[in-house]
Amino acid sequence: MARLVAIASVATAAWASDAHADGPYEGQWREGPMTTNVSVTSWGADCGPRPQSTTSAGGSTFRVTQSGDHLTFHLRQQRTTRDCWSENRLVRRVSSTFQAGTWRIVCRTPTDDSRAETGRYTIQAMGPDRLSFSDVSEYDWRLNQSSCQARIESTQSFTRVSGTSAPTTTQTATPTTPPPATPRCTPGAPARVTLRPAHAEVQPGASQCFTTSVLDAAGCPVRARRPTVRLASGAAGSLSGLCYTAPQEATSARLIAQSGELSAEAEITVRTMDLSDLIARRSESQAVPDDELDAVSETAARVSARDTDAAPDLVWPAVAVGAALLLVLFGVLVLRSRSRASPATRGDLPRRSQRPPAPADAPERASDPAAPAGDDMICPRCRTGYPPGTARCAKDDVALVAYREFVATDGENVCPTCGKRYPKTTKFCGEDGATLGPST
Repeated sequence: MARLVAIASVATAAWASDAHADGPYEGQWREGPMTTNVSVTSWGADCGPRPQSTTSAGGSTFRVTQSGDHLTFHLRQQRTTRDCWSENRLVRRVSSTFQAGTWRIVCRTPTDDSRAETGRYTIQAMGPDRLSFSDVSEYDWRLNQSSCQARIESTQSFTRVSGTSAPTTTQTATPTTPPPATPRCTPGAPARVTLRPAHAEVQPGASQCFTTSVLDAAGCPVRARRPTVRLASGAAGSLSGLCYTAPQEATSARLIAQSGELSAEAEITVRTMDLSDLIARRSESQAVPDDELDAVSETAARVSARDTDAAPDLVWPAVAVGAALLLVLFGVLVLRSRSRASPATRGDLPRRSQRPPAPADAPERASDPAAPAGDDMICPRCRTGYPPGTARCAKDDVALVAYREFVATDGENVCPTCGKRYPKTTKFCGEDGATLGPST
């Protein structure tokens, strides 16, 4: 029991600490150049434009959050260290592992899918402020009479620009003068509304999230003015906040962001992507450009505020649950110790022989002087317990036996008439010739 109490205490402490822990990779990060090498094995006429190897400049900024050992990359499409990074919605995770600062995810399509894809994604911590990303994906598509087989290898690095780094051991440093803080811009009158991306291609049933902001003539965000976002009249699909979900059929839609007299629009094309589209999307930057960062940070702050209201701090509830568990365990321990320490009440039989008391109109029980004065008695047939000195069972009218003798010989045959006990091999009573029955 003491061990259970200790385990409960440790679990409660771990739960409470985990509810507040921030990982060492939390913060704002900047993407480096992305290199994508494409190797084509087979490419038919139905496969679309032949994909090419590319290199993107990178440079945009995004946010990383951490929960336990896993990271979440807040890109245009949110990615994590336990999910697939493919644009193909039919790709499913096969496995995900984390070991010594390296996350590996393996994903693939169902075996009967004619658009087969296998992806292996690796995120590795190269230090407290640098992450590397690798994507090795293989495609084997069968479209009409065409075979589309290709392999892509994409690599990219991410560098922290702000946030908490993991602690490091350093020599005593010479005091230096900190660089002057860059003053933030002072917003003027609203001059324009932004809605990014301005053009988006979405697969049927998939989602695309947008960012929006109000800027002055110098490009300084005007946070006091929040645009409203809506779908244009007659547009198919649905809008939840800033995220658009496409219908299942190919179509087009228009998104409108408006603040007073200012407005911006985004065009959305819903269609099934061919293989060249998917490969091209893998080489595009998914981070948020710097000129959108303020608007994204503002939106994230509003979402965090709503989440805080909806889901309060879990530390105190965890402590309360743990304390309640400890009290319950303590109560059980006290009850068990009392039951062991207190003597059994005279006339009470051990638990296995307890039965409902005899009816009130039962015949008066005769005293048997031969029965041991201090032994509880039991009926060998119905196993009803009686106080010491009782001779016969009020229910079956058979001779009672001392409980300790009954326990010692339990399993023998017993005479249903006189109650005399015999070995299991004996079938008939030697006193009255009755057929013996089992005592259990």
